[in-house]
Amino acid sequence: MDPPIVGAGKVLDTMYLQTHHFSPWLLLSGLLVLTMDVTSGQISIQLIPQYPAINGSVTLSVTGITEKLELVSWYKGPGKSTQYQILAYVPGNNLPTLVPGLLYNDRISAFNNGSLHIKDLRVTDGGNYIVAVQTVTPAKDISVTLTIYEPVVKPRITAPTTQPKENESFTLTCNTVHATTIRWTRIGASVPSGAKLSGDNKTLTFSSVKRGDAGEYRCEARNLVSASTSDPYTVTVPYGPDKVQIEGAAFVRPGSSITLTCSADSVPPPEYQWKRNGTDIKEKTNKYTISNAAPEDEGLYTCVVRNNVTLRTATDSVYVNVTAEYTEPVSEDLPMIIGVVVAGVLLLILIIALIYLFMIHKRRKSSSDTTNSMMKSSSRNGQAEIPTQSPEQHELQYAAIEFKNQPKKEKTPELIYENRSPEALPPSTDNVVYSELKLR
Repeated sequence: MDPPIVGAGKVLDTMYLQTHHFSPWLLLSGLLVLTMDVTSGQISIQLIPQYPAINGSVTLSVTGITEKLELVSWYKGPGKSTQYQILAYVPGNNLPTLVPGLLYNDRISAFNNGSLHIKDLRVTDGGNYIVAVQTVTPAKDISVTLTIYEPVVKPRITAPTTQPKENESFTLTCNTVHATTIRWTRIGASVPSGAKLSGDNKTLTFSSVKRGDAGEYRCEARNLVSASTSDPYTVTVPYGPDKVQIEGAAFVRPGSSITLTCSADSVPPPEYQWKRNGTDIKEKTNKYTISNAAPEDEGLYTCVVRNNVTLRTATDSVYVNVTAEYTEPVSEDLPMIIGVVVAGVLLLILIIALIYLFMIHKRRKSSSDTTNSMMKSSSRNGQAEIPTQSPEQHELQYAAIEFKNQPKKEKTPELIYENRSPEALPPSTDNVVYSELKLR
């Protein structure tokens, strides 16, 4: 596309022509010999860019002229009357001519192909534009709507309060201008699924706000030419006080210190009040301390917790004994520890006893097997084998063999002594059992 022509050739002052009773169209009819050849498709107008923004520029590009271009006239308004005329433009190879209309200004210029260029756009530049293209054939009129987009104004979130009470209805509103779409976000978390959006997304409503809905919210506004995001809006959901608890020793010795600490789950942080035996003791923090306890300090201590937003109150109490005669409380884990130790010792004793019994049983079985083996061996050989006596063996057992129905011949017993050496005589101790040999 050729650069726009501003003031090229002869520019005729419309007011001057009207004053001197000249018609611009009479002059333009004498300039029809100044033509240009343009070949393309069907005539149309394209906006470049498609979404022009305020303070920017736009070109109403005429395309599709297939015949010799003789005259181009631009209008802004519902029709082609003189009051809506912007300019008339006669392209020429050497001397193009621009005739200003009533709506012409110095921000407007024309191209050799009949296109219109507007810079430093204003909102008032938007509207309906008509171009009349005259060639060797009758003029053709084409119109286009020009919209000037304004950047969105930075959104701002508002709400009736920054601290909605739990289970009450609560609405956030995104305030902006020129936005076509609005989107809500929560920093570090998703927007609660229970929150409902309005049709244009400008409001976010909680029908029954919960403590988990607290957080920092943003809204983002967009249109075709710009986007902007609001500053974070912090939503705090007051609740509580819940889970009030006093920590501190229940028994103290006279002269030692008493320290009681009160805690509660509450948003915003609650106020504290301490009482002893129902009487206010003028302490307004969550910690109460007595550096030198005396018997008169003994009593029932109560912590009163109040949330100034929810207007709820909760309490907890503990009785503090001031006495010299008390034993330190036994740890709750001590009985369990003692039980584990005792069970371990008993188990060890049981294991040792089982090992000892097993060894004795094994030794006795081994001794019995040895004796039986020797007796069987002697019986097979027809005579007694006298095993070597170990130094540690002190008891000898002797076998008794009886021969019956043998009157005429003496029989030598096959086994006289058992478990004695061949050269040893029967012991003469009381622990020795002798065998008897009877011949019949």
